[in-house]
Amino acid sequence: MKRFIWVFLLFAVWAETGNAQKATKPVPVFVIHQPTIIAFYPHFTQDELDKGEGDAAAMDDFSFYASKAEKRLHKAEINFLPVETHSFRVRVGTKVQYFQGGKISIGYYFIAPGKEPHIEYGVMTDEDIYYAARKYFGIAIH
Repeated sequence: MKRFIWVFLLFAVWAETGNAQKATKPVPVFVIHQPTIIAFYPHFTQDELDKGEGDAAAMDDFSFYASKAEKRLHKAEINFLPVETHSFRVRVGTKVQYFQGGKISIGYYFIAPGKEPHIEYGVMTDEDIYYAARKYFGIAIH
């Protein structure tokens, strides 16, 4: 009986170790040297995307507008980083800040050296992204 309990406990600890490893993905760190927009979005399974329900449906719009915006932002020397995560760290110089997304899982984190970050939640059109970037960074986008 003791052997059975020991095997059961060993298996339970092993199973939990595997779950803990899955749950602790490293948090991305972005080092900021120039104006940057971190476009964050959650992970969706292919089934969720195929069903097109809820936030997964918003991913189509997010992807479409993000791909349109990226080229013009790059020309304006603004980094545009789409990233599949709900939390990340940002390092500007020696200062490191942690960001944890809110209830709305899609958004845009605007950051530049010498400025406090600005966050916009929800899917934005490419024109909305340009407007917010011009306003925050003070850079003309052509």
